[in-house]
Amino acid sequence: MHNQIASFRAALDARPVSPYQWRLLLLLILLLVTDGYDAQVLGYVIPALAQDWGLEKAAFGPVFSANLLGLTVGSLAVTPLADRFGVRRVLLCCVLLYASLTLLMVFATSLDSLMLARFLCGIGMGGAMPSAMALMADYAPPRLRTLMVTLAACGFSLGGAAGGFVAAGFIDHYGWQAVFLAGGVAPLLLFPFLALFLPESLPRLLRDAPPYARLQRVTARLLPGWQVPAARIATDEPADSKLTVVALFREGFARPTLLLWSTFFVSLILLYFMISWLPSLLQESGLALNQANLVTSLFLFAGTFGAVCLAWCADRMANKAHLLAGVLLGAALFSVLVGINHDDPRWLVPSVFAAGFCIIGGQLTLNAFVSNFYPAQVRATGTGWALGVGRFGSILGPLLGSLLLTLHMPVEQIFFFCAVPALLGALLISRVRAPQQREATVKGEALVD
Repeated sequence: MHNQIASFRAALDARPVSPYQWRLLLLLILLLVTDGYDAQVLGYVIPALAQDWGLEKAAFGPVFSANLLGLTVGSLAVTPLADRFGVRRVLLCCVLLYASLTLLMVFATSLDSLMLARFLCGIGMGGAMPSAMALMADYAPPRLRTLMVTLAACGFSLGGAAGGFVAAGFIDHYGWQAVFLAGGVAPLLLFPFLALFLPESLPRLLRDAPPYARLQRVTARLLPGWQVPAARIATDEPADSKLTVVALFREGFARPTLLLWSTFFVSLILLYFMISWLPSLLQESGLALNQANLVTSLFLFAGTFGAVCLAWCADRMANKAHLLAGVLLGAALFSVLVGINHDDPRWLVPSVFAAGFCIIGGQLTLNAFVSNFYPAQVRATGTGWALGVGRFGSILGPLLGSLLLTLHMPVEQIFFFCAVPALLGALLISRVRAPQQREATVKGEALVD
C-alpha cells in the first residue's frame, strides 16, 4: 500500500489544486465551525442558564468537567476506529452524535441531564476534529498540506468565536435554548452535503479489491487519468493490529510519539491558561471589563492569523519541527512581555497580539504537523491521541491559573510562569525526528530532516 500512497501523493503534488479539493476544504471548515461552536457554546449560555435555574455559576463546574472528559474520550477512543473502519464513516457518526446531543440540550431541566448530554456530546466533538484533519491531509497536495489542514482546523476556532455573537443576538430575545438549537440544527443541515461529497480516507479505499471502484470515482474528479499501481508489500512490514494505537510505537515512532504527546500536553497548558484567565488578569491590571474582553478578542484573532501565516511558512520548510520550536520560544518571550507591559496599554496590545500569534497559531500549526507526521493508515489515531493526551494539559492549565491567583501572586509573575510550558514545548518539539525508514519510503511526506 505504501507505494500506492506515494504514487497518489506525487500525482497530487504535480497538479494544481482542483475544485474537488477546494470543495473538500470548504466542507471540512464548515464541519469544524459547527464542532467549535458546540464545543464552546456552554460557556456562553451559563450566565442565562444559571439565572433561569436559580443556581450559582460555580454549580456548573462538573458540567464543564464532563465536557472535557468527553472530548478526551473522543480523541483517544474514537480516532482508532476511524483508522480501522474508515474516517468518513466515523466522522459522519461524530457529527450526528454532537448535533443530536446539542439539540437535546434544549430540553435539559437539571444539572445531571446537562452533564450527561455534554459528556456524550464531547465524545462526538473529540473524535470529529482529528478525523477531519486526517481526511484533509489525505487529499491535500504535499506542498500545501500544512496550510490546508491548518485552514480546516481554523474552522474550530471560528466556530467558537461565532458562538459569542449568536449568544449575544439570541439569548435576550429567544432564551438560552435558542443557542443550543442553533448548535444542533446547523450540523444537521450540513450533514446531507457531508454524506454526499466527503470521500472515504485514502488507506481505506486502497483496502478495496482491484479495480478499486470507489477510489476510481474519486480520482476521476481529482486526478483524471491516474491509475492505481499494483501494491508492493515489504516483507518486513508488520501485520495489521486491531489496536491501531500500537502502530504509533512501531518502526521508530515510539520516541517521536512520546515527544509529541509531551509537547501537546505543555502547549495546551499554556493555551487554556491564557484563554481562561487572560480577561481576569487584564482586569487585575486595571483595564475595564470591555477593554479586557476586546484585548482578549485580539488574542484570539491573532491566533487565527498566525495559524495561516505559520502554515504557509511550514509548507516551505524542510524541518517544520524547528519552525514550531521557534514559535514556542516566541510564545515564551511574548508571554513575559505581556507581564512586563500589563499596566501600559501602549505596549500591552502589541504584546498580546504577538502572544496570540505564537500561542494559538503555533498550536493550530502543531495540530497540522502531527496530522501529517504519521503514515496514512494511522493518521487519525496519531492526531487524536496527541490531542487526547494534550487535553489533560487543557484541564491543568485553568487549574494552574486558579492556584496562582489564590496565592495572590503579582500579575507580572503569573505571566512569567506562562513562559515555562512554552520553553518546555520548544525543547520537546525540537527533538522530534521522523524515522529514517518513513522519510525514505514517502519523501513527499517527510516532515523533518
